[in-house]
This record gives sequence, C-alpha cells and structure tokens, in this order.
Amino acid sequence: MTWSDEFYRIRGVEPGTLEPTYDAVISLYHPDDRDMVAEAVQRAIAERGSWVLDARLVRPDGDVRWLHSLGRVIVDENGEPQSCFGLAIDITERRHSDQFLREFIGNAAHALGTPAAVILQSAHVLADSTLSVANRELAMGALIRQSKRLHDLSINLFDLVALDKDAPSVMLGLSMLLGPVPLADTVRRAAAASPPAKDATLTIDIAADIAVLAEPIELERAFVHLLANAQVHGGPNVSVTASRRADEVIVEVRDDGPGVPNEYLPDLFAPFAKRRVAGQGSGLGLAVVHRLMEAFGGAISYRRAEPHGSLFTLRFSAD
Repeated sequence: MTWSDEFYRIRGVEPGTLEPTYDAVISLYHPDDRDMVAEAVQRAIAERGSWVLDARLVRPDGDVRWLHSLGRVIVDENGEPQSCFGLAIDITERRHSDQFLREFIGNAAHALGTPAAVILQSAHVLADSTLSVANRELAMGALIRQSKRLHDLSINLFDLVALDKDAPSVMLGLSMLLGPVPLADTVRRAAAASPPAKDATLTIDIAADIAVLAEPIELERAFVHLLANAQVHGGPNVSVTASRRADEVIVEVRDDGPGVPNEYLPDLFAPFAKRRVAGQGSGLGLAVVHRLMEAFGGAISYRRAEPHGSLFTLRFSAD
C-alpha cells in the first residue's frame, strides 16, 4: 500500500512516518466508524465494485476530521480482484457548515413560527363579533407586539445574511458609508428606542466631542440591541461609558445582573445563542452587533463585571 504525502498530512503526521497498511487505514478512523469503513471496502472487493463513504478520522492529537473517500477494485482478466485505488478528501469544514446551516434554518423556523402562531390566534379572536371590548384590547395588544417581534426578527435575519464576512460586496458597500458619528447622541437615540423599565436606570457618560468611525443608522441599531440585551438578561442598572485611547475609542456597556454563565460564553455572539429567554428577544441581537462591529472595522468582547454583572467592550477607530 502507498499513500500520497497529502494523505499523511490529512492524517496529521509527517509523510513517511507511518507504514501504510490496510490495518493502519482502518485504525485511522473513529472507533464508531471503523466497522462501517471495513464493511464498505470488503463489500467492494467481494462484488468487484467500488465504495463511497464519509467517516470520521482521528488524528494523533485527538482532532477529529471528516473524510470523504471513494475507491475502486481492479480485477484481472479472470475477474479476480488484484488491487484497489482510491482518494480521500478532508470535508470537515463543509460538514460543519452544513450542520450550522441546518441548525440555523431550524432555529429561524422556530423563532418565526412562535410570533406567527400568536398573530394567527389573535386574528381568529378578533374575528369574533361577540368579543368584549376588554378582550378585544388584549388580543389587539398581542397582535401588535408579536407583529413587531416578527418584523424585528426578519430584519435581524436579513442583517446576518447581508453582513456575512463572505459577502464582500455588501461589506464593501457598507465600508464606503463609514464616517465620523457623534457617539453620545447616537446612544441617547438608541436609549429612547429601548427605554428602561420603571425600576431600572440607564447612565450615559460620553463626552460630547467623541466620535467613532461607523454608519449612523447601523451604529444606533447596534446600541439598541446592546441596551435591550442588558435589560432582558442583565440587572436593573445599566451604564454606557466611552474613553479615548491612542487612536481608538473604547465603549463599555455594563449591567449589574448575574452575568453570562460560563457554558454560554463560547456561543455568545452566535445566532440564536443559548442564553435566549423564552418569549423575550430572538437570540440574534448580539450576533448582529458582532457582525456590525466587524463591518465598522472594530470589535466587541465580553467579560464578567466586578463584583457582578456583564461588561461588553466595543473598540472603534477614532474619528
């Protein structure tokens, strides 16, 4: 048996450092996939045919890769198997992308379906001519709230697609619109669009002359998401501060809530993050902010505030 140098590299070892044998090939695979691989190869030999399969490969360092492999059995003039040849392709990234897409579509369908169901139910209730005024007002209120939720969700989904880093034309178009934006006024407008509850406070401490490189409408939307996130998941007291450091502006959005549980941190800025509260938000806000900050040429990060709470730090290029 011979292996190409590239197969050694896919395996995670230097070319020529492992003797290529049939048993060595089978041992490369994940224990749960070895029987499947062996059966496919043996069936191809018995039937004088070929095999095509996807299976997991385990590297010496424990890294698991997905391998797409295909092979064919070569027979002699009497139809007896003499040898096999085949190829293998590392498809790990494609598998991860496919899995992410399936999960994203499922989450999006669920998120869209919930308000849609309430809207449909409210419409049926409102169609009842015998409905009392009080019940009609309740149904109308639910209809308006869920319609707004559905509208906001559809915009956020569009933003996530449009702002994808693999959509260069969109990102380039947004980058051409970037310019100096007064920060304090933008945060105040965002606060007006997402006012705190009666027992909550919002403190904005930003000098009037601080400006950041951004697009005005999208920057305001980013802070609407951040303030709404603080109100839903954080504590009652929220603050937004800004300071200049060298050639950048550092903005901190802080709340005094319980903070983000450690198990949620790896996916904090992913669409439909796990920390979504049932019936509140869509799980898309922080993902949209993350994409917007990338489009602005900046960044957003999270750390636990002291003594408790959440602290989101945004880094912008200064005007």
